[in-house]
Amino acid sequence: MSHELRILKVFPEDVHKLLKIGRQTFYDAFGPPHNTEENIQCYLNEKFTLKQITRELEHPDSEYFFAKLNQEIVGYLKLNTKEAQTETVRGNGLEIERIYIVREYQGKRIGQFLLDKSFQEAKDKKLDFIWLGVWSQNVEAIKFYNRNGFKVFDSHSFMLGSDEQTDLIMKLILE
Repeated sequence: MSHELRILKVFPEDVHKLLKIGRQTFYDAFGPPHNTEENIQCYLNEKFTLKQITRELEHPDSEYFFAKLNQEIVGYLKLNTKEAQTETVRGNGLEIERIYIVREYQGKRIGQFLLDKSFQEAKDKKLDFIWLGVWSQNVEAIKFYNRNGFKVFDSHSFMLGSDEQTDLIMKLILE
């Protein structure tokens, strides 16, 4: 499959495609039964709006990439450096803020393909580590990051609608 799978940089003219896959994959990952419909819609209406995604896409310290299989967008990746990072993590690091795969394409190594892209970006930028936040209830994602050498070093709370939740903050030191 990998010969058909490509990673493409997302540009401002792709904002509607990015918004669509962002809302779809977030809902699939965290919607019912994991969270209430009300809380998930509240979060989507705050974080996944055209205005918000456009702002993120235009930020000079953020980059988005699509995973495309043939002509279909099957996942995406959002990377942040410097001022775009969502937490103050000391040092010269790269944040993986989002890595999402369309439900029907999960388990086909597309997530690994996108994660490998983040490793390459961090090395190209001569960064020292990669870090990310992962929902403490997302057991499969935590296992995936552990398999790739990430270790939990912190946690933080966040609100999803009216529900306070916890993200584990994980880091991988680059060689």
